[in-house]
Amino acid sequence: MSQSKVKAIIVPCKKIQKVLGYFTEENGYQLDRIYPADDPSIIDISKGEKHIRLKRSEKGPFPNLELILNGHFDGLYIETIDLNPPVDVPEANSSFEITKMTDESPWIVGRVGMEYRNLMDHQNERFGASHIRITEGGELSDYVHYHQLRFQMIYCYKGWVKLVYEDQGAPFIMKAGDCVLQAPEIRHRVLECEKGLEVIEVNSPARHMTARDHELKLPTESSDPDRLFGGQRYIHYRGNYNHDDFGFFDATNGVMAVGTLYPKEGIHMKNEYPFLFHFILTGKCELEFEGIQPLSTGDCYVIPKNGEFSLSHCSEDLKILEVREEVDHL
Repeated sequence: MSQSKVKAIIVPCKKIQKVLGYFTEENGYQLDRIYPADDPSIIDISKGEKHIRLKRSEKGPFPNLELILNGHFDGLYIETIDLNPPVDVPEANSSFEITKMTDESPWIVGRVGMEYRNLMDHQNERFGASHIRITEGGELSDYVHYHQLRFQMIYCYKGWVKLVYEDQGAPFIMKAGDCVLQAPEIRHRVLECEKGLEVIEVNSPARHMTARDHELKLPTESSDPDRLFGGQRYIHYRGNYNHDDFGFFDATNGVMAVGTLYPKEGIHMKNEYPFLFHFILTGKCELEFEGIQPLSTGDCYVIPKNGEFSLSHCSEDLKILEVREEVDHL
């Protein structure tokens, strides 16, 4: 069996976070991987050579956790799990979708207490987007981790956050208007943040593993800003009203482009991109596509490929975050 594949005891649990705490905080297990980060349904933990996969389940039967600690696994399955699975990217199949801040979408507690509001559901899971907030400021109980995916960006919407990345120098402050391209599997850690921090995260694929690195210490002793991670470069874009392109096109080898728009005069266009996502950062407008939709701060939408749409009645302060996929061959 390869080193990336191990045999794990499968433990169904209704309250997966509570069970995680029982093993890690009370009994010395370490967290290895979590899937997905915004609403965990699978969590891999280990202690020495013993591996356990926690699986969220509503039905049960639920095992006696104390018996598991004592080596009794009666009635439980043992499966071979891959610690480094290939990234599965669903085919491009974008569809029209609109999410409004007033929809009262639930905020779900995910990894290390971050709260996630889902921004899209119907993109064949090729893409996912989340509005993430941390209501309490200060130091965070984060750990060095990485994501197994093909694209991920973090846009700082409100407040500030202190981060550190593998081979990218000392910890730094990302402020509102800044954006980071988190190249595939680059190790990083969230150190602290301002109370009320909000960020916008866009991923591909939508569902992916987040893994903990127990060995690497950040910041790393050396710096290598030109290093490639999964064929991509890390980018830290610093908000600049005079420059609207974040530089992600070259860094992702022409796959993705991200920037901000200020369409005071409106927009009328046919979308030629496989994926086009707009998030209203500030201001108001009307979207015309399959009817007329008034939009305001915090609303977002996806326009399908070949869809013709327009924005009108744009306020002077209208500012839009745009994320688009340039090619669909990956």
